Amino acid sequence: MSSSRRLSITERDDQAVDLPEKDLHHLASFEEITVSYAGDGQPRVSVSNHVGVIGLPSGNILEIRPKASCNLLHYLAYVGDINDELVRGTDAAVSMGDSFVDLVARLYLDELDTILKRGLNREYLVQESSEKHLRGQLDLQRQLQRQGVAPKKFECRYDELSTETVLNKILLDGLHRLRPLVTTSAIRSDVNRFYSRLQQYVSHERMSVRDIESVSLTRLDEYYADALELAKLIFKQIFVADLGGHDRRVQSLLIDMETIFERLVYRAVRNIVSKESYEVKDGSIGHLVQTESDRGLLQMYPDFWVVNKSNDIVFVGDAKWKTGTDPSRNDLYQIAAYQAKYGTPGMLVYPDLDSEMKDTYTYETPDGTTAGRGELQATELQTGDIDAYSTFKETVEATLRKQLPGELTSTTAAI
Repeated sequence: MSSSRRLSITERDDQAVDLPEKDLHHLASFEEITVSYAGDGQPRVSVSNHVGVIGLPSGNILEIRPKASCNLLHYLAYVGDINDELVRGTDAAVSMGDSFVDLVARLYLDELDTILKRGLNREYLVQESSEKHLRGQLDLQRQLQRQGVAPKKFECRYDELSTETVLNKILLDGLHRLRPLVTTSAIRSDVNRFYSRLQQYVSHERMSVRDIESVSLTRLDEYYADALELAKLIFKQIFVADLGGHDRRVQSLLIDMETIFERLVYRAVRNIVSKESYEVKDGSIGHLVQTESDRGLLQMYPDFWVVNKSNDIVFVGDAKWKTGTDPSRNDLYQIAAYQAKYGTPGMLVYPDLDSEMKDTYTYETPDGTTAGRGELQATELQTGDIDAYSTFKETVEATLRKQLPGELTSTTAAI
């Protein structure tokens, strides 16, 4: 890795890159990435709505940074992908100058330090060895196979308290996956140092998300919980590919920002809408076209909608991970179709745009009517410069509460 380079691009930007052909070929294998060539033959790369890092066959690292300023760890905590206790009180913001992987690594190392101070998990595991004196049980089959008719040692099978447990192997493999991806020399040094410390007690073995999910923590080892949450994030987002028959593995960690933002907005709306009178839903809301011959055409998927106790749809909304000062025509047409079908007010939500988007739209026909639609609010979540997770959560919910119709958030709302 000493001769490798780290290149940085921004999501959704078409940027020139100086990479060998084998790296470009690997990038082209990702559905989220487009590799093209300019008229002068210069390769260009663009990434749609994903941020993170990609390990390349040459040893180079491509880092993709978010287009909009965001607090990515806070986003992941809010939607439930990581335990929010991991980011409470931290200032782990992912902006244009930060590396998301470095922040995950820093949190992971903090948890490992806590675990090592409290003591690694130990379990009684079956061991097999050749001993001068009988220990535990004699393995008769192995004794005859290995020692023959003139034995000099006993082939023993016994239980021994060991740190070679699934829990500890997960921790070590998490470090192994992070090693080629962290960006700063200081964090890479810390990852290597913790890897060496942990390797004194447990051997490396490739683990999986299924291994993490199969673990049942007890009162004695519940202090592993936060580290396992981070390990699951590292394991879930990892892409591993073998190249050309070589043993070397290329690793990448990518986060789909569009999906994360949609989930964040949905959860925030669900948190603030009155549960006594309304319910927030997501998924398919129905079809734009319904005919006897072609039922099911143009199925509609707003990111959230609100129904009352009679199951009438009273509000619809869409979250857009985009930058710009005004909603695009396509965004407006899409939300207008949802509103027209159900005659409701609506909302478009965008990421932090430096307070440049605060618009209210009303639909009018030539005769001055609203064509069966309510008002449309376009708003942004100003979360990029917020350090504390509690403030982040309060800001997100307060911003959306202000834009929603008052009766939806009131605890005494009428049905």
